Amino acid sequence: MRRLLLTVATIAALSLALAGPAAAREFGTIYAEGQAYRTFANSARVDPGTGTDPIIAFSNFAQGGVAKYAPGPGSHGGRWMVYVATWVDPGDAHLLTDFDDVMALVGTGEITLQRMPNADFRCPILPNG
Repeated sequence: MRRLLLTVATIAALSLALAGPAAAREFGTIYAEGQAYRTFANSARVDPGTGTDPIIAFSNFAQGGVAKYAPGPGSHGGRWMVYVATWVDPGDAHLLTDFDDVMALVGTGEITLQRMPNADFRCPILPNG
């Protein structure tokens, strides 16, 4: 039950990007390729299941999302395909900043990963600074 509540809270937080006013507003940090990026919300609509760039939110560890692509080649402008990661043993949880590192932990069974197509959203990211 706790896991479900955390997952719902994570999806709700990600969905705030769609509920904001037309003017952009910052709402957190996303990590990609080992770097921290700032995010901002806009009102662009994304149909469920149509995200193109994988992003991982965490259900039982407080950290920003981890995206597969940083801005630049390969990126689709922040049209996010949402996955929710859960640490199997929350005592093992630590900051992750690279998509491939998360996937390696999924491969070893330390993290479970679930696709959440109804949480797909659009939110561009910018370098910090």
